[in-house]
Amino acid sequence: MRTPCLLLALLVPFASVTAAGIDANATGPSSAEAPVGWPEITRENKPWTRWWWPGSAVDQAGLTAQMEKLAAAGLGGMEITPIYGARGYEERTVEFLTPKWMQMLEHVGREGQRLGLGVDMATGTGWPFGGPWIDPAHALQRAALKDGQLAGESTRMMVKRAAPGDEGLVVDPYSAEALQRYLAPFGKVFASFPRGLVRGQFHDSFEYFAASWTPKLPEVFRAMHGYDVNQFASELLARNAAEVRTVDRETLARIKSDYRETLAQLHLEYLRTWVAWSHERGFIVRNQSHGAPANLLDLYANADVAETEIFGSTPFPIPGMRRNPDEVRHDQDLPESLVVRMASSAGHVVGHNLSSSESATWLRDHWKVSLAHVKPELDRIFADGINHVFYHGTVYSPPDVPWPGWLFYAATQFNPNNTWWDDFSALNHYVARIQSVLQRGKPDNDILLYWPLADVWENADGLMKMLGVHDVKWLTEQPVGKIARALMERGYSFDYVSDAQLGATRVERGELATAGARYKVLVVPAARRMPVGTIRKIAALAQGGATVIFEKLPEDVPGYGRLERRRAEFKQALAGLGSRAMVQTDISAALATKTVPRESIAEAGINFIRRGTASGADYFFANLTGAPFNGWATLGVSARVAAILDPLTGASGAAAQRQGTGGKIQVYLQLAPGESLIVRTSRTAAPPRSPWPYRETAGPAVPLGGKWTITFAKGGPELPPELQTTELKSWTDLGGDEAQRFGGTATYRIEFDAPVMRADDWLLDLGDVRESARVTVNGRDVTTAWSIPFRVRVGEFLKPGRNVLELAVTNLAANRIRDLDQRKVPWKIMREINFVNINYKPFDASNWPLTPSGLLGPVTLTPLRKLRP
Repeated sequence: MRTPCLLLALLVPFASVTAAGIDANATGPSSAEAPVGWPEITRENKPWTRWWWPGSAVDQAGLTAQMEKLAAAGLGGMEITPIYGARGYEERTVEFLTPKWMQMLEHVGREGQRLGLGVDMATGTGWPFGGPWIDPAHALQRAALKDGQLAGESTRMMVKRAAPGDEGLVVDPYSAEALQRYLAPFGKVFASFPRGLVRGQFHDSFEYFAASWTPKLPEVFRAMHGYDVNQFASELLARNAAEVRTVDRETLARIKSDYRETLAQLHLEYLRTWVAWSHERGFIVRNQSHGAPANLLDLYANADVAETEIFGSTPFPIPGMRRNPDEVRHDQDLPESLVVRMASSAGHVVGHNLSSSESATWLRDHWKVSLAHVKPELDRIFADGINHVFYHGTVYSPPDVPWPGWLFYAATQFNPNNTWWDDFSALNHYVARIQSVLQRGKPDNDILLYWPLADVWENADGLMKMLGVHDVKWLTEQPVGKIARALMERGYSFDYVSDAQLGATRVERGELATAGARYKVLVVPAARRMPVGTIRKIAALAQGGATVIFEKLPEDVPGYGRLERRRAEFKQALAGLGSRAMVQTDISAALATKTVPRESIAEAGINFIRRGTASGADYFFANLTGAPFNGWATLGVSARVAAILDPLTGASGAAAQRQGTGGKIQVYLQLAPGESLIVRTSRTAAPPRSPWPYRETAGPAVPLGGKWTITFAKGGPELPPELQTTELKSWTDLGGDEAQRFGGTATYRIEFDAPVMRADDWLLDLGDVRESARVTVNGRDVTTAWSIPFRVRVGEFLKPGRNVLELAVTNLAANRIRDLDQRKVPWKIMREINFVNINYKPFDASNWPLTPSGLLGPVTLTPLRKLRP
């Protein structure tokens, strides 16, 4: 049993805090003003980026220069994380938290205000928290057996990737006292720092490895569970089951469950101490809770912005989406939607408007990532509830450092030295448009899905269990994960809920109401173990009129302490449930009987999310499948009007619509593989003035043949000579050595006669583009084609007779890096982990095959006619 203060810590998240111009806990702006148009873009709508400062070797001129480039590219802000420095530049080092370092931070804050850029910062350097002022008594420890008793043993873990001035021991992640000691130097330097220049503080994922002890553990353990943990000291630390002879395996699992619950509570108190410290100084907090041996939902909920992480790349079946096995991480390390939704669910349930993601970490090997690779990964996490993207990431590099500049070892290189930087703004505008909608209104998921963490804790193997984003069997192989997957595939929308969050849930007019959202039904997976307080609460909710569906009733209480008393209470609570809740192994069938809405388009593989607004609902749809979707989609809401908005182009128009069964609205959607759309509905607004321009093919594609002139315009190491060709293929095959090592942009120009047949519009299909293309027709800028499919409507730009098409095509930097390694140019100059590939082996591009570059085609024009659904 927890003490009252510990229970309160679980149930009550921090109150809303306003810092640096954003209330992270507030709902988004009302959509009543323009329910079916594009909202005005804010800095929070734009994507942000992690901004590494190698060696903190920054100066005001260099900071301003890079910030101006970040702002011009359409970013909304940066999160500063100092790391190890570069060899040969030691004299530029600025030690962490020194007066000069704080001057640089203030300069960034003031320049951010000038440029419209927000600023977050890690409360430390590298990761996790720690530093030279952490002594062994306050450092991370593992549990050890000494004289038959549990005791702490130092792991000597040091801060990973630390910047100068912060090298030292990692702090104890279960001790609020140790954290206060860690935060003391920060409190001193921020006492006189101007408020409002830094929006928030950031804590990276839980990587306090082997942390299984803190001196306070026995005391807290006894208060929570009623017995002495040292009674089972040797059993807890046994290397295998054969060494345990005093208790059976089930009892051992129960004791370890109590131990894990204690660690979880202690880490939650640690987190809340950091949050309170930050709020007192006017900061909001972003926290990556994953990896922690604790209840992730409670940890995420106690941060103002819960942040997940997508690491690695997904094998999307989208035609043309390349994913070469030697350029990606193994398929056992894939992003997982079910885990991503832990962060967004916590935000939804407790009423925090922003849910963020560290995005695009290790999508491909270095310089093998295109903008087209980034889009589907982001589309999926948007559908998973993320609405505040942070790229991973951008490295500060002084202007005088030779190309490719200073680098971080585990990144997609979102920096001005990347070849595609000039096209980067097109991706950022796309993200900003989507987030401008997804940050508005309120969550509108229908199902609360209980997460039975006690089943994860009750396991006789190991001691500390880290719940990370890599090995995710702790979720995917549990009944809750299987139900969540089935709900997604059937088009049911849900949020996970923890025991503590369920305890704060109430019933209002037959619906489940939390601090942040309302739900139509509570689904409880087949849980083996359930706390007495949880089953009592579920019974009370059902008695109050809430709809509750059990896959299977729970069997017993978790843990070992006070077991018989709690079992008796559990049986009484279970009996009190009576017939008020439904027990049904087929959850989908049960939901159908309760008329819970669903989005049937999900059965076609379309990812979606729905958010409620003052007058309707906003949807984001993404086709991440290998097949087009063309047809009527029945929405899960009623509405008077619907508008379609294209986040790629900014176009919008009134959707073709009709009434479906049950008063639900149907809209006609056209989504090619890789495409996405926003649909905004309203019960009160007038329809948009212009209809959505539906089109269908009106005839065969017309090849654009003739002589192409290829002029290399920007990049290096030097500009190759001009090329001419009638056959489109990689410029590495068309040119000489200069073209083979070139990274940058070349302009493709062709003159052609407009097709003679009449059409309502023309679709320009660029075919295989390596990797992005700025499109100009007859001297008029059309768009930047950067994502699959590389198709652009150009009818309004064509004229009778002779036309000119120009394509500024940019390749990856891979061939240029290959050339540096072949010539043994010393560009790998970072002081630590210098430099690794995607499999954490020494990086060497000298044996890479040439990466195809430029316009590979075929390029065609296809006639289109108006489609009237």
